[in-house]
Amino acid sequence: MGDDKYTFIEGVENPFSCSILIKGPNDYSIAQTKEAIRDGLRAIKNTVDDKSIVPGAGAFEIACHESLTQFSRNSVSGKAKLGVNAYADALLVVPRTLAQNSGFDAQDTLLKVQEAHLKEHKAYGVDTLTGDPLPAEVAQIWDNYMVKR
Repeated sequence: MGDDKYTFIEGVENPFSCSILIKGPNDYSIAQTKEAIRDGLRAIKNTVDDKSIVPGAGAFEIACHESLTQFSRNSVSGKAKLGVNAYADALLVVPRTLAQNSGFDAQDTLLKVQEAHLKEHKAYGVDTLTGDPLPAEVAQIWDNYMVKR
């Protein structure tokens, strides 16, 4: 490959390991690529270890916010209600950030997603391409249970 020489061993019937060759124009690019690969492999390992996933794209946070809001209305009184509501509102940081980082108005997007969740009773997240509500299961967007726990 270029001026560098490598040995490739291919066609092994029962491989137990593999190597990933990372090349880049500078040390920063190589470090970023290495970190992204490590994060991706860790996400896969967590999924295999947990044997469970939750809807992604902010859908879990939207559903949890709604559930906590209902809980605070029906089961909590006094100052504890303020704490439950504050925690529920804090969960909306994830879908709000997804909308902002995608270039959409965070409040409009969040309201549309919350309305879709209440109307359809399904896990809706943020579509980062359009800013519309996205059914996370249909789009196959998942998060690790371990991360949310």
